[in-house]
Amino acid sequence: MFNKNDKERLRALAERYAEAALGAGMREREARAKKINGLGVDRPLVNVFEVPWGELDGSPDLTPHCVDERARGLEYRLLQVLYQKEHFMADYTLPPYFSVPVVVKDTGFGLSVDEDTIDSISGSSIRAHAYYDQIPDIESLQKIQMPTPSLDGPQNAANLEAAHEAFDGILPIRQGGVSLYSAMWDIIPVYHSVQKTLDDLVDDPDYSHAAADAFTRYFERLHTEYERLGVLEVEPYYLHCTPALTDELPAADFDGEHVRQKDVWARGMAQIFAVVSPQMHDEFDLQYMQRLFDPCGLSYYGCCEPLDRKIGLLRKRFKNLRKISITPWADPERAASEIGGDYVFSYKPNPAFVAGGCDIDAVAAELRRVLEACRRHNTPCEITLKDISTVSGDVRNLTAWVGAANRAIDEFFS
Repeated sequence: MFNKNDKERLRALAERYAEAALGAGMREREARAKKINGLGVDRPLVNVFEVPWGELDGSPDLTPHCVDERARGLEYRLLQVLYQKEHFMADYTLPPYFSVPVVVKDTGFGLSVDEDTIDSISGSSIRAHAYYDQIPDIESLQKIQMPTPSLDGPQNAANLEAAHEAFDGILPIRQGGVSLYSAMWDIIPVYHSVQKTLDDLVDDPDYSHAAADAFTRYFERLHTEYERLGVLEVEPYYLHCTPALTDELPAADFDGEHVRQKDVWARGMAQIFAVVSPQMHDEFDLQYMQRLFDPCGLSYYGCCEPLDRKIGLLRKRFKNLRKISITPWADPERAASEIGGDYVFSYKPNPAFVAGGCDIDAVAAELRRVLEACRRHNTPCEITLKDISTVSGDVRNLTAWVGAANRAIDEFFS
């Protein structure tokens, strides 16, 4: 499939990747992830995700040399992992196999996006968007099409062939799956505009309920179709950048072949609801998200929206809730006291501290507040630095952050 030089390049990188995946500490990290996701208190796992790779691509260690386009894609994935291992690996865990993501074709929502954008100047994938209304009233919601996903057989076969050529004899190959992710209130503003979406919660609640119901039905159908296609991921290492390994999934009656919603995690969030009351959050999102979470094995809620004042509502709605995202804009003491030992406190530190240099003192102070609160309330905790818009092109900011985070944790865990 690949020319001689491309194949030799990939095989050499694959050997280094396998050395990392099978190396010291990986299986211990898996055990810690399972313990924390099982609500045991252990040293928090520290991870770094959503890195602005475009700022770092000038490094020779991230420069692809393969000629074939598919080989270059695989090469760049290997280079990124090896670069992270060298500079900011933290507790990132590689499985003892190489996972090839499944490719699923999606028919989409049947809607068009009308927007203005401003690209990032930092090399990250983050862009600024201004969206224009495509679904102005309840009648226009009828344009939303129900999904009909399908496997892309040729693409999947080609990707697996490429992985086998690179890894056979070095690491086993495994076909990856898809995770169940629903964030209707991230999607509705894309087609309705941010301001109108927020205004309608007050000015036209009937429209807001109709929109929430329409997109919930879309995701209900999508999840059922994924189950029918057999593409659900039964062994995810990560879920929204956080450790996902658990001894509780798949369900006890799993037959080893047909992965059902009850065998997997569900994930949801409503970031735009950071500015609404707990009651409004429950009315327009949580009661709909409950329909999507209930069929699943475990669930994880939240992203950048502060949830410390809304945990009681999450507790009421979600019977399979296992982890809650807590942001820098939440009060960690209030969050930990509300969570107790019932859920994982999934902390997302402030990425501004690595934007221009690394403010080590600020990192330590931030994490001490979280760790002290979790210790007081016997709360399982994990720490994931993500949403990193910029590191000013200097990977040393991430290296310093990982060091500062681990030193702060050392004060609480030997």
